[in-house]
Amino acid sequence: MIARAHPEPQTSHSAHITLDLPIPPSVNRLRRVDWHGDKARREFYLRADLFLTAYGPKPAPVRIITGAYELTIAIPEGAADLDNHCKSLIDYLVSREFLPGDNPRCLRRLVVEWIDPEICPCCRVCIRSVPP
Repeated sequence: MIARAHPEPQTSHSAHITLDLPIPPSVNRLRRVDWHGDKARREFYLRADLFLTAYGPKPAPVRIITGAYELTIAIPEGAADLDNHCKSLIDYLVSREFLPGDNPRCLRRLVVEWIDPEICPCCRVCIRSVPP
């Protein structure tokens, strides 16, 4: 479970970051009227920060991706619904300035897929900058 930053060679405008993070909470838990959703989000942010502090790139990349990007999210099989984890994960990446935003001008492609838990028992996120 290592967070990695990989600038791609031979192109100055292209960047590629791969992060292994804890599995984010389901959007169903975050959108409840009670405070449990807020607690789940804060706990996920804390765990993800600890992952990046322990295993992340040194120094941590601050807004490596500054323009349009595509995002591939791989969730271990057996987690809740595949699509329910995207919103909290993307919000986390924006809040920690890995991404400039999640508006249509920035987020150009989103791929969500299952990953074998033996290959990666956590959530694997690949961020790749794309030409505008």
